Amino acid sequence: MRTYIAPLGFDSRRVVRPVLSEGLDADDEIVLLQPSNASSRGEDALDDVEDVLTQVAPDLTLHTEQLPYNDFVETILYCTDLIQAADGETVVILGGGAREILFPLVIATFSNERYIDKILQMGDIDSSVRQLPKLNLRGNPTNAETQLLRNLTELNTPLSISDIATELDKSKSTVARYVSSLEKEGFVETQSKGRLKTVRVTDSGRILLRW
Repeated sequence: MRTYIAPLGFDSRRVVRPVLSEGLDADDEIVLLQPSNASSRGEDALDDVEDVLTQVAPDLTLHTEQLPYNDFVETILYCTDLIQAADGETVVILGGGAREILFPLVIATFSNERYIDKILQMGDIDSSVRQLPKLNLRGNPTNAETQLLRNLTELNTPLSISDIATELDKSKSTVARYVSSLEKEGFVETQSKGRLKTVRVTDSGRILLRW
């Protein structure tokens, strides 16, 4: 089962194309976000989405959520609640819809990446559907962990914990502890091959270092 969460404006393709690119089953759920004063054009787009998607999955569950678009913080919280309450595999679609809905959804998405399985976007330039990386924009590593992250970007990673300890003249236990903490936040990624564990910096880690 998947739950798709997407803002809906006047262009139904911005929902339909990403959903169909990912796949649609009878037990999937589509949650469409609209401002609380949705216009007739918005209702027409809703009808278009329903017409197309129910041809693929006739028993599809599709409903709208009317968001308080004039309160930025409340809209972020509303989107956060929807993401955290979603069932099954959660897919967020970023694109289309009113900016008053899209911007809060973007913030809620990248503040709750651990609840989300995929983030899709339909481009404005080439109309292609692409998957975006899940980024953690809310982490708060210690100074020592941040320094290790910075050091890792300067090394030719992926490297083993032993190699990192040697390169930085630190104990293996210290490096392993910092790596474990950074991995929980999504700032590094480890991969095990037998007894060897290698470490590399993720996109979230790279962005963190620019703050």
